[in-house]
Amino acid sequence: MKMSAQEFLDYVKETRAKSTWRMYKVGIKMFSDWFGKDADQILELRRQDWVSGDMHTKKRFTRELERFYRWMEKEGYALNTRRTNCNGILQLFRFYEMPITIPRGSDISKTVPTTKDFVPSMTQYRAMFKVAKDTRSKLIISMGKDLAWRIGDFVKVRKDQLPDLELEPPILFELITEKSDVIAKSFLSVETVQLLKEYIPTTDTKNPMLFPSKDTINRTLKGLAEKAGVKVPRNKRLRFHAFRKRFLSTCADLGIDVNIAKILCGKDVGGSMLEYLGEVKHKQAFTKAQSVLRLTDITMSKIKTKESDVIQELRDQLNEKDRLINAMGILQPDLEKKAIELLKSMNVTLAWEKFSGKLADLLKEIDKVKQEEQRKEYERIIANNNNNNNH
Repeated sequence: MKMSAQEFLDYVKETRAKSTWRMYKVGIKMFSDWFGKDADQILELRRQDWVSGDMHTKKRFTRELERFYRWMEKEGYALNTRRTNCNGILQLFRFYEMPITIPRGSDISKTVPTTKDFVPSMTQYRAMFKVAKDTRSKLIISMGKDLAWRIGDFVKVRKDQLPDLELEPPILFELITEKSDVIAKSFLSVETVQLLKEYIPTTDTKNPMLFPSKDTINRTLKGLAEKAGVKVPRNKRLRFHAFRKRFLSTCADLGIDVNIAKILCGKDVGGSMLEYLGEVKHKQAFTKAQSVLRLTDITMSKIKTKESDVIQELRDQLNEKDRLINAMGILQPDLEKKAIELLKSMNVTLAWEKFSGKLADLLKEIDKVKQEEQRKEYERIIANNNNNNNH
């Protein structure tokens, strides 16, 4: 198969936002000029490296990208611009299934938080929902805040991909995301399911897609905001991606496990974590989030009923945890010592003598440290989402 950068750029132009296409085009051109070969020649070199079987050879372009990044830094390019210009060649290789692995902590993956996105409060989203006169507009808001996906994934939903809408909400809706290439284990709320049942019969039966282009969706949101009197600051923008930030911020406020929040909106987590955090935990977390993210009062009673079940289950789990702590203390007398060693490995300084014989207090201290780590992780992923260029 003949590989060409133009084929990749044509695909991006047809399927992604124009800004994304321009970003990739500029990045590929700049890297090609710096490297001294055109994009098609670079693709062929990458193919040769890929099939070589030699790990050092296969990592050649990882090293070249890092050199390219450092060159841009010396030339005075801003941090986010450096990352953006690297992304074009990364996505080109990925398109032809020859991806590059960027080492964790690499400068290439670093970004500077921006303040461009305007994220409406739920009060403002409810006002936008209320002024929406057509079912499609209402569905965009309701389904957008449920899934918290990137718009590139949202607009590609086909009607035949939807789950059985006759199941009891919240209904699991799984999709392999385009950017992260992971399975989003999301849910559809009572509100969204009702709207889907009203909306689907009105769509063109010959068109398999659920929604039109992403630009139309963003225009719809801006129009609803204006109609509802939601003022977007002059230096900010309202776009579909704000649903993702609102969802993650809500999960953070509610203390939902950050890995579960990532799974619900299609962000990458380790495979072992996917197995551990099963569907029951996902549904509980989604239900908890929906108690805040609801759009109408009508469904609130249903959400509260479901949430009460979740609260009772959490209480049962806490009682079970206390029993397990006591049992562990009996079965493993040295567990207290191990807990202290774990805290020390986390660089936590405490007056250890006050915890003597108090295993439960030690475990609570470990949990407090973990919660702080989770808070920092939420801050990181929300800040990174602010820089997403897929409008």
